[in-house]
Amino acid sequence: MKKHSLSAEQQQRLKSLIKKTLPILALLVGYYIFVRLTGLGIPCPFYSLTGKQCPGCGISRMFMALMRFDLAAAASYNLFVLCLLPFGLFLFIYKSIVYIRKGATKTPMWENVFYIVVFVLCVIFTIWRNTPSYIF
Repeated sequence: MKKHSLSAEQQQRLKSLIKKTLPILALLVGYYIFVRLTGLGIPCPFYSLTGKQCPGCGISRMFMALMRFDLAAAASYNLFVLCLLPFGLFLFIYKSIVYIRKGATKTPMWENVFYIVVFVLCVIFTIWRNTPSYIF
């Protein structure tokens, strides 16, 4: 059986990726603990100004519900981001593997198309969630 070991350059890229990712994870865990202890989340300036929900409204509550394994509540807080999470996780893992193996590479066309589609769906979701026909 052949072992797949990382070259010195790949190991360096892995360390760099970990160094960049760990502070973000620590910040998220810290925010989760803060919200659990205080019940205070980040207020939405868009909602405060307009009374309308932005695409990110409810993300904190959605993640809190996910931590309780309450998918129905998570969907009610932000259905779009909840549906996008598996794709985002896949993309993060994919890009991390490509980065570790090859370093910085050109973004493939399918990824650019994915971002455009997500943006369009985000706009549609934002308009829809601010109409009376939105049921979540």
